[in-house]
Amino acid sequence: MRPVSFALQVIQNRLGQVPRPRWCTYLVTYRCNARCKMCDSWRIKPGDELTPEQVGGVFSKIGRLDVVRLSGGEPFLREDLLELAEVIRRQTQPLVIHITTNGSFPDRTVEFARRFPRPAILRFMVSFDGLADEHDANRGVDVTFARALETVRRLAELRDELGVQVSANHTVMSPRSLADGPELRRVLRKHGCDLHSVLAYSDSAMYGRKRGGQKAEDLISRQYPLHPMLHGADVMGFVDAELAALGELRTWWLRRGKRYYLRGLKARLNGTENPQPNPPCVALRSHIRLLPDGRVPVCQFNTETVGNLRDEPFEQVWHNARTKAARKWVDACVGCWAECEVMPSAIYSGDMLRP
Repeated sequence: MRPVSFALQVIQNRLGQVPRPRWCTYLVTYRCNARCKMCDSWRIKPGDELTPEQVGGVFSKIGRLDVVRLSGGEPFLREDLLELAEVIRRQTQPLVIHITTNGSFPDRTVEFARRFPRPAILRFMVSFDGLADEHDANRGVDVTFARALETVRRLAELRDELGVQVSANHTVMSPRSLADGPELRRVLRKHGCDLHSVLAYSDSAMYGRKRGGQKAEDLISRQYPLHPMLHGADVMGFVDAELAALGELRTWWLRRGKRYYLRGLKARLNGTENPQPNPPCVALRSHIRLLPDGRVPVCQFNTETVGNLRDEPFEQVWHNARTKAARKWVDACVGCWAECEVMPSAIYSGDMLRP
């Protein structure tokens, strides 16, 4: 993070003020070639998607950012992803562009890394659901374990040459998936690839076909709403194993971030009445989300939108009556524990800096 702007963000968030965002999560498409049982993205009608020219206009309104996360759906289904990412880089000068992918397009991914003007700011995260049998049974014939592992291997080969970084995300979505974790970690370690594991949520507002544009308040609680497919899984054992494996992560800041997240996850799985840590949420403050058509939703679990940056000025979207009302809702929220919301909140509230 840029020290001066980061310190200002922390102060503003702590005082309940409204800074300009520094972290953007942009769903470039809903389209997906996977058929995951715990996600409806592939069932959602794709709708409009911003063109690279429109993306340039939207991000010029947002201004400088620290982190841009490009997600989906599957981002590499957009054949203009390189052009889109480059226009974002020019408009926002981010420190990191993070791309989450299911790894089914190894050639496109490597070409993207080679052609991107500043590959050292690229961070790829490749998604797995377990080892081959479990992964392939959940994701389908177009998104296989073998392809995802090939994507990891080929990106890892570019690490020294280009400076790109690659990690893996393991969505633990069943007892079998959980049991695959240790061996999956060993397989990925051969490529110098860190593994981040998360427990599947019971549902999603962002990717739930029936919940789009709504508040999913039943998914927000002081506990952790596990997916039904995890019934019978030793989730507490999983968290303890993840904590024990933190020393394998290559960088201190990743270790600190994962320890913070896992401590909070364990407290929620234990049913602690007031689980800690529980950072102030920075949704619609330091963290802005964008849908494929330029609309701005509140957060992962509240997909009501407050405006559209394709058509409206930033100041109008960021300070209109709907956004102010949505911030009040965020401030009153008891707090989720979805990692994609927790991490920017922990960072830009300064809560992660606590001992």
